[in-house]
Amino acid sequence: MKTSFILVPIICAALGSTAALADDDAGNSSVLVSLIPLKEGSLPTTVTTYGRVMPAEKGRESISAMISARVSNVRVRVGQEVDKGTQMITLIPSPESRAAYKQAKQAVVTADRLLERSRSLASAHMETAAQLALDEKTAADAHSTLDALQEEGASGVSTLKAPFKAMVMSVSVSSGAVVTPGTLLIELADSKDLVFQTGVVPSQAARIKKGDAVTMTPVSGGGAFHGKVAMRGSVVSLQNGLIPINVAITGGDPLAGEMATATIDTGRQRGYVVPHAAILLNDSGQTYVVQSVKAVAKKVPVAVIGAEGDMNVISGRLVAGAPVVGAGNYQLDDGDKMRLSNSNTSALGGKAAK
Repeated sequence: MKTSFILVPIICAALGSTAALADDDAGNSSVLVSLIPLKEGSLPTTVTTYGRVMPAEKGRESISAMISARVSNVRVRVGQEVDKGTQMITLIPSPESRAAYKQAKQAVVTADRLLERSRSLASAHMETAAQLALDEKTAADAHSTLDALQEEGASGVSTLKAPFKAMVMSVSVSSGAVVTPGTLLIELADSKDLVFQTGVVPSQAARIKKGDAVTMTPVSGGGAFHGKVAMRGSVVSLQNGLIPINVAITGGDPLAGEMATATIDTGRQRGYVVPHAAILLNDSGQTYVVQSVKAVAKKVPVAVIGAEGDMNVISGRLVAGAPVVGAGNYQLDDGDKMRLSNSNTSALGGKAAK
């Protein structure tokens, strides 16, 4: 029975020692973290959009029929690049066009005869100057009409040729088609005068200005090409609700009709630059970072105002000089102690921002 009374004090002493050790461990517990120096800086701000490479409007030319005719042959196809002088479409004048040409030709013969007679009479002082002038005008008009019909192809079979090195954008007729004056036959575009056409939402358009640098990457792969914003529209398109943007291509070798992703550089955003992994999101949806203030965690709400790659620009009431916690930040609450993974205790300081 004496033995039992002796054991009771020993057990109580042991339990007291264990509790004291647990309390000491709890007071000295810390989270292993890595720290990132808090630095001010800037990152480029960009707008990303999608669009298509197209010929510039000033480099386009539409060719229409000038007389009534039948299409005998179409020698080109859409997307084909043609050199200056390439034969494209052959036309045969309609009976009406041929008749008009014959009439114009006969009118020239008649007018020339009358003019010759008038000049002869005038030289003999038997014709007035006014009548001679009228006959000269009649003859000149007849020649002009005939020349125009010849140029339009009314005199016989004619072949339309490319007026410059170009790309065929559209062919509106096929062999055997009958066309009237003004019928669109073919549309050409200068293959070297290309623009990138895209559109952005109004809130993004406000950040874009003429001259902003643009990098475009083909959706199908291949090398990037470069340019500058040539035009930023000021009216929302009724078709897609976007503000139109035209980019003048200054470098690279894109193809007309090619789809691409464009990154428009709209300037730089200044603030504190931190890795994306340093930014956390609380249950209320607020972004925040954790700073180390004398080895004690402090959560600071921040706003993300810029991004590039895995880096972000943030703003907020951060503690000046206090580093931001990287690895291990998600384990921390306000007031938690921390220790560095590289044991560099000199990085654990910082002064509160005024």
